[in-house]
Amino acid sequence: MPPRTGPGSRPGGRTASVTAKVNRAVLDLIVEGGAGACTYAQVAKRSGIDRSTLYRRYPDRWEMMIDAFMARAADVVPDLQGNFAVDLKLVLTRLIEILESPLGPALLSLAGELRAAHAGDYSRAYFDRRMVQLDPMFDAAIARGELPAEVDREELFTFAAGAIYFRLFIAARAIDDAWLDSLVEKVCWLYCSA
Repeated sequence: MPPRTGPGSRPGGRTASVTAKVNRAVLDLIVEGGAGACTYAQVAKRSGIDRSTLYRRYPDRWEMMIDAFMARAADVVPDLQGNFAVDLKLVLTRLIEILESPLGPALLSLAGELRAAHAGDYSRAYFDRRMVQLDPMFDAAIARGELPAEVDREELFTFAAGAIYFRLFIAARAIDDAWLDSLVEKVCWLYCSA
């Protein structure tokens, strides 16, 4: 689901303020009580935004939750540093910071609830939008000749981020700088141009 933009939308002002309040309320509620706590009524109460505004903006509460996570995910995209390995490490470092915060388990819980509710379209939409956020990093690396033009971006990022999810949530191991450096080195060895 693409973000709502168009001729009548305003990127700042009241719209931005309302969006920020809703997103903050949604993320707080998910951390505190999971997706079940994130109802229109609770989001309206927590954000101070009228429930009718929420209904107009979000056809259902899943979309409201995905939009909040997408806004938070935008914080993971770094300023480009001119080197793919450095850029990738910055993205992964910010991802780790989120996953190690109370929001990390909440994100996994939401993903599980989406799957259980057979609402996989939302998970796919989230990931697709996440990959669009990372396009500048990939485009710059391709332009510099660090990655081949035909690189499978989704596969590369899944390989890198998947290792982090597994290490934190399945293996229950800490991630230190040496481990992350090793992961980035392996990703670059597999995918970067010779």
